[in-house]
Amino acid sequence: MIKSLLKTKISWIFLLAISFSGFSQVDTLKLKNDVVLTGEVKRLKQNVITIETDYSDSDFHVEFDKVAHIHLVKNTLIILTKGRRSFGHLSTTKDGKLHIKTVEGEVETFGMNEMVALNEIDDGFWERFTGSIDLGFNLSKANNLRQFSVGGALSYIDKSWLMDGSVNVLNSYQDDVDDTKRTDAKIDIIRIIVDGKWYLMANTSFLSNTEQALKGRLSPSLGAGKFIKNNNKLYWGIGLGFLYNIENYVDSSLNKTSAEAFVSSNINLFNYDDLSLTAEAKLIPSLSEKGRIRSDVDFTIKYDLPSDFYVKGGFTLNYDNQPAIEGNDTDYVITTGIGWSFD
Repeated sequence: MIKSLLKTKISWIFLLAISFSGFSQVDTLKLKNDVVLTGEVKRLKQNVITIETDYSDSDFHVEFDKVAHIHLVKNTLIILTKGRRSFGHLSTTKDGKLHIKTVEGEVETFGMNEMVALNEIDDGFWERFTGSIDLGFNLSKANNLRQFSVGGALSYIDKSWLMDGSVNVLNSYQDDVDDTKRTDAKIDIIRIIVDGKWYLMANTSFLSNTEQALKGRLSPSLGAGKFIKNNNKLYWGIGLGFLYNIENYVDSSLNKTSAEAFVSSNINLFNYDDLSLTAEAKLIPSLSEKGRIRSDVDFTIKYDLPSDFYVKGGFTLNYDNQPAIEGNDTDYVITTGIGWSFD
């Protein structure tokens, strides 16, 4: 009996030794139930860590609180509670602490529950991009309504830089009513500074909107912001800065340029099962046109489906108290659709 138990223990030790011998070649997760997964860890997001393996057709999604030990080969961007950030090689110690060897050769140690998110940073520039695309269609017999929407997003991440770009197009056709066309696009570039709590930002946005007779508004801006809250449930940041408007209208005599200030607030809620929510509100008083105030609001909710698909609902509102056409100071759009994310 004793010999049998001894042989069993030796076998388990041997198998674990084989599993952990691959630490220098592949990423490794050891779960609290002693299951070992090897492959390539893609990300930790919303308390779920994703690993791609050679022995499965689909990625494994593991709740992070079920992970006992972790070892990652590539340099990794680690987001910690209270807005802290670290960058380097990640592993765990025998007592389950996070062990980070930074690119500068320093060693940092944290508790497992302090890590909010992680992204392995690929060596190749193009491998650091992720994206998504979604489509929507509404059809109604009444007035022969046909509404099409298409959206896309692209993101980039490395140690100190973040980039998010998006474009959304909505076309609506209805009998006896003028066609409705709307296009909005933006790109945000963020440079993280001061221990990850503060950041500099550059943005360029474009809006074309038939409701407000706006042929095109191009608005480059510069500003700075701070993360107010940064934990495993939400990110919340506020920012302020300046932007310059170049506006072209259907009536070209209304074309103009203007300088504006802005105050913005961004919220990203996650870690609520398969739901995620993002919202942004921006107040924009003019510096060159007396009494003019604009505001923009964006709200998006997504529900994740298998195989990287998702369903999405969105709400966008644009307000201008001095519109080109009197009475058309407000425009809003509500969209729904299904999409697919890729990396």
